[in-house]
Amino acid sequence: MNPAHRTARFWCAIPAGGFPDRGFAIVTACNPHDRPTDDETNRRADAALAAALDRLGWRRFRVTGGSPDGAHQEPGWGVDCGSLAAAIDLGRRWGQVAVFWVEQEALHLVDCHDGSVEALGSWSGRTRFDLRPGPWRIGPPAPV
Repeated sequence: MNPAHRTARFWCAIPAGGFPDRGFAIVTACNPHDRPTDDETNRRADAALAAALDRLGWRRFRVTGGSPDGAHQEPGWGVDCGSLAAAIDLGRRWGQVAVFWVEQEALHLVDCHDGSVEALGSWSGRTRFDLRPGPWRIGPPAPV
């Protein structure tokens, strides 16, 4: 797994009704299999992921993850999918190497290949809730 995932920072607005009580996933459809993809393909994948989440009836809210300096950003979704197993399945279906899981303020990095979970500390300590990310964009890939 790309070690840059362990340093991820997040930007989001607090969703109406607050964050899900039982935990939530952070999933992107961008750059599947950790391969840089052009912006238009990433936009279409993001829209398709949003539509799929809506069809499943899972509440979603925008979460953009990226490098600590903000140079690399990937728009994604906070998803009230009900369980860590559902989050892993969602990541796998969208070609992701990893997803994030937030539960009771704790942030976890989850490997979509083997399901291993790594604690990363505080969700709010890595997240800006008062800022909206810039225009929809994918920044340059973080170094491996």
